[in-house]
Amino acid sequence: MIFGKKKKTASSSTDSNSGEIEVPNLEIKASGVSKDEAVGLLLACKQLPGYPVAIIIVANAIAARADRILMDFTAQGAVVRYRVDGIWETLPALDRQTADSMLVVWKKVLGLNPAERKARQDGKFATNFKEIDWVITFMSTGVPSGERVLFSIDRKKPVLKTLIDLGMREAVETSFKQMLNGNQGLVVISGPPTQGLPTTWRLALDNADKFVRDWVLIENKKNQDPEIINVTDYYYEDGGETAEQVFEKVRLKQPDVFILPSLINSNIVEALLHQINKEQKHAVTRVVANDAIDAVLKILKENPKHAKALLAVMQGALNQRLLRRLCDSCKQGYQPSPQLLQKLGLPAGRVPKLYKPTIPPPPEERVDAKGNPIEIEICKKCKGKGYFGRMALFELLTIDDTMRQAILKYAGSPDDLRKFAKQKGHAGFFEEGILACALGMTSLEEVQRILQAKTA
Repeated sequence: MIFGKKKKTASSSTDSNSGEIEVPNLEIKASGVSKDEAVGLLLACKQLPGYPVAIIIVANAIAARADRILMDFTAQGAVVRYRVDGIWETLPALDRQTADSMLVVWKKVLGLNPAERKARQDGKFATNFKEIDWVITFMSTGVPSGERVLFSIDRKKPVLKTLIDLGMREAVETSFKQMLNGNQGLVVISGPPTQGLPTTWRLALDNADKFVRDWVLIENKKNQDPEIINVTDYYYEDGGETAEQVFEKVRLKQPDVFILPSLINSNIVEALLHQINKEQKHAVTRVVANDAIDAVLKILKENPKHAKALLAVMQGALNQRLLRRLCDSCKQGYQPSPQLLQKLGLPAGRVPKLYKPTIPPPPEERVDAKGNPIEIEICKKCKGKGYFGRMALFELLTIDDTMRQAILKYAGSPDDLRKFAKQKGHAGFFEEGILACALGMTSLEEVQRILQAKTA
């Protein structure tokens, strides 16, 4: 069975009367193998019984705007899930024979070992589908229940160009750019796990002013990030130049801004502080953290020897959370009740309008008073999901002398520090979320969902 339907003979082009299913034209260009070998593997796999299912699963995921495919294999078969706009959707289960034959295709076409069901195997391939170039990574590994497979689907050319494209308000972007392009300080970019930190990091650095100043990046080669335009990369690695040796070499070139995806170790922190304090240099780093306050405290906790010195040069911390964006074609505006505004802590009239998704009732409820089925118009853009794409909420913590004193005072009580920051006008995720709702970008339910989610 394929998603609850009887599997038919594979064919790349059929008509409705042929008794065959149409296999999408999804050519696979495997990485890590020679071109001739990749062509041979693909031709051989096209003859295998699992080829139609293998291609349909990935093609349907791309068509559904999924960025992940998760497959859990057990003795009975496989459960397939798509992640669309950050939400996992479960498809009808595959029987064991269909699931195994499909997995054999993917492992063979990527030059992996189909018989290996326990050790981790990785592969990557490129494809063009719906006139868009895609890069898809494959990972399989054994788990107690059987085997788990994960596909990660990414566009070859990123769609997002700026932080505003991602959802940042213009006022926040202006303040953040001033901070990022400042002098003699340290700026922290942060986000919770799986909440888009790599994308925010890339967009922030892509849009920094790198034309009149020399920006350099120092990073462990095994954690190499995608290239950033007008940034010179320097790498240290095990068995090669140490981080300290690379930093010294870079220092002699007298760059204006140091980019450090991590602060590496105490020696590097000390050298960086010297560059900031004595040579008037600027620096940017990142850290996985639940919010901006957490990011600052985490960096200080991880560097106790230089905590006060780091705090003295910190200019601010950015953090973000991902959430679904309302579909522009079918979202509905409504006037919030006084009770809702009171619950949100907002004065009457402050937010005249909020927005919500249009989600059609389930099929069994699409009937008239007599129980007869009725036609319900479904949004063609979002297919009735009510949301289309994702955005981010951003909070930007500005660190001035008053905030530094508060951080030292409340370092052991993060919640008290958050209350202090709010009293001083800091807009956290809740405040930013309400603004996003009022602007029609997302819904109140979606803001509540991501604020209540466990991010640690």
